[in-house]
Amino acid sequence: MATRIGMTAAEFLQMPAENGRFELVRGEIVQMNRPGMQHGLVCKNVIFILESWARGHSKGYVFANDTGVVTERDPDSVRGPDCMYVRSERMPSGESREGWLEIAPDLAVEVRSPTDRWSDIINKVGEYLAAGVLEVWVLNPDDRSLHVFRPDASPNRLHSESELQSESVLPSFHCSVADFFVDV
Repeated sequence: MATRIGMTAAEFLQMPAENGRFELVRGEIVQMNRPGMQHGLVCKNVIFILESWARGHSKGYVFANDTGVVTERDPDSVRGPDCMYVRSERMPSGESREGWLEIAPDLAVEVRSPTDRWSDIINKVGEYLAAGVLEVWVLNPDDRSLHVFRPDASPNRLHSESELQSESVLPSFHCSVADFFVDV
């Protein structure tokens, strides 16, 4: 696929979504891998757990796979986290729900696919944090671990037997890391 350097987020939104998954990275279209069943099952579990918590506490909005979020401007980047969460009070009211999310989510979640390189994941995590995301989770199905990244803090790696809490971003939220890997 021919790419054009300098594409804007608005132009990227108008691009047909045929022939695969894409992100816009500093004005350039980047094709993403097709992750497979394991990835889909973990994403489903994350979305179910976060949505159950959010609805039960009237806390905010959970966005499913690849909802675009603008992470940089000039040149534009539009990333598609596997899952995002935004507190209710931060969601723009009265605006159309069309297009990309223009504010940094409170939480971005990435699920590592078999072909993902850790260096690429870490770069994306850095981009999310620089855009204002308060917390990023990276789930690794290979060893059933979860890496928690926050601005100005060292990464924290949790194993499947660990309990995840995120009081500063998700008040009263807690679950076992193993819950994200059910049926995987």
